[in-house]
Amino acid sequence: MISESSIEQLLNIVAIEDVVGDYVNIKRSGSRFKGSCPFHDEKTASFILTPSMGIYKCFGCQKAGNSVGFLMEIEQYSYVEALKALASKYNFELEETFDGTKEEYEAGRLKKQNQQVAMNYALQHFMTNLWDKEEGKAIGQSYFKQRGYSTAIIKKWQLGFASDSWTNLYAAVKKDKYDLETFADVGLLRKKENEEFYDWYRNRVIFPIHSVSGNVIAFAGRILGTKSDKEPKYVNSPETELYHKSNVLFGMYQAKTAIKKAEKVYLVEGYTDVISLAQAGVENVVASSGTALTEGQIRLIKRFTNNITVLYDGDAAGQKASERGIDIILEAGLNVRVVAFPEGEDPDSYCQKLGPEKFAEFLNENEQNFIYFKARSLFEEAVLKDPILKAERIKDILVSVSKIPDGIKRNALMFELSRICEIDEAILTTELNKLTKKSNFDKQKTISEELRLITNQAGVVMPKEPLTDEWQEKALFKLLLEHADKSFVGDTTVFQTVLSEFSNDPELMFTNEVIGLIFHELNEMDVPDWPGQKYYVNHSDSNISQLAIQLLNKNYTLSEHFADNHIYVLDENSNFRHELVSVVLHLRRKKLDNLIRNKISELEKSDVDVEYILEHISYLNEAKLRIANELGGTVYQI
Repeated sequence: MISESSIEQLLNIVAIEDVVGDYVNIKRSGSRFKGSCPFHDEKTASFILTPSMGIYKCFGCQKAGNSVGFLMEIEQYSYVEALKALASKYNFELEETFDGTKEEYEAGRLKKQNQQVAMNYALQHFMTNLWDKEEGKAIGQSYFKQRGYSTAIIKKWQLGFASDSWTNLYAAVKKDKYDLETFADVGLLRKKENEEFYDWYRNRVIFPIHSVSGNVIAFAGRILGTKSDKEPKYVNSPETELYHKSNVLFGMYQAKTAIKKAEKVYLVEGYTDVISLAQAGVENVVASSGTALTEGQIRLIKRFTNNITVLYDGDAAGQKASERGIDIILEAGLNVRVVAFPEGEDPDSYCQKLGPEKFAEFLNENEQNFIYFKARSLFEEAVLKDPILKAERIKDILVSVSKIPDGIKRNALMFELSRICEIDEAILTTELNKLTKKSNFDKQKTISEELRLITNQAGVVMPKEPLTDEWQEKALFKLLLEHADKSFVGDTTVFQTVLSEFSNDPELMFTNEVIGLIFHELNEMDVPDWPGQKYYVNHSDSNISQLAIQLLNKNYTLSEHFADNHIYVLDENSNFRHELVSVVLHLRRKKLDNLIRNKISELEKSDVDVEYILEHISYLNEAKLRIANELGGTVYQI
C-alpha cells in the first residue's frame, strides 16, 4: 500500500496542466486553462483546469477530478497505476508500506525488478532469434507466415522464436553475467538434478504476454510440428511476482484503446485468435489464454467496458467453456452477447477462411443475446421429446439470468425467455425470484462474513448509525477563539494549522451547521487571516455570535462526552496544542466511521463491485485503527 504522506507529497508537486496537456490541447484563460473535453464530443470548449486547486471540470459531461482521477479516466488505470504513472512522470519515488522489516521489503522490491530485467532480456533474445538467426528465419518466420501473419503484425506483437537447443538462452544469460537463479524463478530456465541449468522454451514460437501498462510479464511457447504425447502444445510462464494469470488477459495492452473506442470487447480463447482478429481489423479483442475465465479477468475488462461479446470455438468443449464464462460475466453486472461458430471452426480459422470484411459482417450478423445462445439446445429433437429434460435446460437458463444484479434487466429478459420457451412469463418469474432470493441470501451471508473478518482483523467496531456528535466541532471553534494567534509549531499559528487541515481535506465535513458556515466563510476569504474574537462575538449572523459568546463563557462545559472519548483537558492554556491534535483526530475518526457506514450501505445495492468495496472498507478500518493508536498514545510532542 502506498503511504498517505507519500501520495500527498506527490500531489503537491504535480501540475495538472502538465498531466492533462499530454492528452488535451489546452490554452490559458486568466488563472485557469481551457480546452475541448477528451471524454465527450463538443463544439464549444467547456473543459476547465484550475491549477491553484489541482482539479479539472467539464461543464458539458460533468466529469471532474484531480490529476490521479484524470489518468484513471482517460487511461482506465487503477488508482495505484495512476499514482505510479504520475510518480514516473515526475521522477518521484513513492513510499510503500509493507509487512515485516524494511530489509525484507527492499529484498522483495529488488527481486521484482530483477525479474522484470530477466523478462525484458528474454524478449529481446527470442525476437533476435526470430529475425537474425537462420533457424528462426527458416522455422519461426515460416510458421507465422503460414498462419497469414504479416511482418508488421509479427513485430507489433513482439513475437519470437526459441531455438531447438537446451542451452541457447542459458549460454547467452551466462555470457552476459546475469543472475541464473532469477531466470529460473520466472520459468525461463530449469535445473537438472546435477544443478545444471537448461532452457525451458525449446523449438517453439513465442507469444509474449504484457501487463496493461505494456511490460512483458510472461511467455507462452507453442510447439512446432506435430504434438507428441510427451510434449504439451503450449508451455507457459509460472506465477511470479510479475505475473498472476488469473488477473491477466492476453492482448489487453494492445486492445485497450480500441475497446474504449468501440465500447465493447470480443473475448476469445487463444493467442492466435487474438492476433488473427487484430490483423483483420478487429482490434478490440482479448483472450483468456485457454484458462477458465476468472473474476480478476472480468474486473480487468470492466475497467474498459461493460459490454462483452464471447467468441469461442464451435466444438462442444468451446461451447461449454463459453457457457461457464457467461455466468461469471453476468454476475459482475456486465452485458454479454455470444457469437456461435460453425462446427469445427474457431475465431482464428474462420477469420482466415472468410477474410477481414466477411468476418466482420459475420460477427455483426450472428451476435446474439446469451439467452438465445443457451436456449438453442431447447430445439434439439431429444429435448423436445423429453419435457423433463426441457425443464432442466430452462432452469439452467434461469440460473444464468438470476446472476444479473440489475432487476430491471432480469425482468426484461423474462419476456424473451417466455416467448422462446413457450412458457407463461409469470411462472418463469416465480422460479426466477426463488433463485434470486437464494442467490442474494448466499451473497449477503458471504458479505457479512467478510465484514466480520475485516472488523476482527482491524480491531475496530463497525458503525451502525451515523455519528453526529458535535462536541468536537464546538471544541475546535473554542480552541480557535482562545488560541488562534498562538504558535502551534514554529512560525505556524493554531489558526493556520486548523485552516490548512480542513482546506486539504474537504471530506472533513461538519455536522453542526453553524460551525460549517464559519469554516465556509474562512475558506472564501481572499487572504484568510484570523478575524479575532470580537469579529465572531459581534458577527452579523446571530447564530454565530451566540455560539461564540457561549463558548467563551468560562463557566461553559463542552461535554461530559469528552471523558467518554478520552479527551482530557488538563489545563487549556498549557495544553491547547495536545487538545487541538486530539480534537482533529477525533473528527477524522468520525469521518472514517461515516465513510465505512456509507460503504456498507453500498453493499446492499445490486450492481456494485463487492470485492472493491470490501477492500475499501478494510483500508478505511486500517486508517481508523492508526488514529485509535495515536489517540491511545502520545498524540503530540513539542
